[in-house]
Amino acid sequence: MSRWELMADRVDRTAVAAGVDRPGRDLIGAAMEVARAPRLDVIDDDHHPDYLHPGRTAVVLFDDVGLADPLALAAACVLDTRRGDLEPPDREVTENVSAAVTDFRSAVPRPGSVTLLEDLLASEPDVILVALAERLDQVRHAHMWGDLAEAREAHQEASEVYLKMAERTHALLATRYAHWCRAFSERYL
Repeated sequence: MSRWELMADRVDRTAVAAGVDRPGRDLIGAAMEVARAPRLDVIDDDHHPDYLHPGRTAVVLFDDVGLADPLALAAACVLDTRRGDLEPPDREVTENVSAAVTDFRSAVPRPGSVTLLEDLLASEPDVILVALAERLDQVRHAHMWGDLAEAREAHQEASEVYLKMAERTHALLATRYAHWCRAFSERYL
């Protein structure tokens, strides 16, 4: 089995353990498959941190957050807030997963916005959790991005916005953000 297939299998087993029914698991699986296509086109190394990002985000939502909503999990799998070239187009998500997943993904506030905190505060709870988990998986790998300035900007935004939002929303995500912000600061600032 490839690393992708192993991750997809892990996501499915975790969904079963979380009580997600077959249609819900199929929705998440379809999202994983749609998220895979651009990665195969762009990433040569299956150990590249961006390669398994969709699966890791789903696992964080299952294991750390306790989120088991298939719509939110599927949207998380097709969300990539750092690399637009790895985010499947709306049309592909709508045709191969569902329009509801496309709509959910569109509701997730994106980093880099001057109104990010306000947008997160105005979002539905599951949208906030998806935004926090997806961005956490992104920034955990910032030291590998190859652009220290971009990584430092991500650290600043994580410290000023995502950590603050996590503190209001989910204790374990807040702990994980605080740990990453501290570790990154000690090593790279």
